[in-house]
Amino acid sequence: MSDLILCGPCGYAENNEKAVKWCTVCEEGLCAGCEKVHQSIKTTRNHRLISVEDYRQIETISVSLNCEDHDMRFELYCKTHDVAVCLGCVPSHHRTCTDVTPLEKAAANAKQSTALADLEDTLTLTIQNIVQIIADRDSASKKLKYQKKTIKNQLMLHVQNNENVSRFRTKVTS
Repeated sequence: MSDLILCGPCGYAENNEKAVKWCTVCEEGLCAGCEKVHQSIKTTRNHRLISVEDYRQIETISVSLNCEDHDMRFELYCKTHDVAVCLGCVPSHHRTCTDVTPLEKAAANAKQSTALADLEDTLTLTIQNIVQIIADRDSASKKLKYQKKTIKNQLMLHVQNNENVSRFRTKVTS
C-alpha cells in the first residue's frame, strides 16, 4: 500500500486531496469535505468509515487463483464444500458432489444474491419509512381534528359571551 492515500471523489474531479477516511463499502479514500458529503447522502450515510491510519494497518490478504494440490487454475465451485476447485479436484475430492458449477456462474449467482439482499434491505427500510409516514400523518390528522374542535368550542364560548354582553347592555340601557 502506498503511503499517501488520495480522496477518490476528488481524484475523479482531477483534484489531488489527501484522504482522512476510508469507506469500506466504496473502497476509496475520502478527504474531510467529501467525508461530510458522504455521511449526508442517503445512499452512503450508513457506510462504514475508518481512519486512513486504521486502513493502512489492515493486512493485505493474498488470494491464490491456483490449486495447491494440482497447480491448476480454479475453474469450478463446489457448493457442498463452499470452495473453489480445479478440474483435477473434481475426480479426486468432489466426484460425489452434485452441485459443482463453473466459477463464473457461481460468482454471478453470488452477485445476484447480494443484489437481492441489498434490494430486500432497501425495501424493508422503505416499508418502515412508509409506515412511519402513515403513523405521523394519522397523528397529525388527530391533532388537527382536536385543534379544530377546541377552536370551535372557544369560538362558541366567545359568541355566547358576546350575546351575554349584548343582552346586558340592552338591559342596562333600557
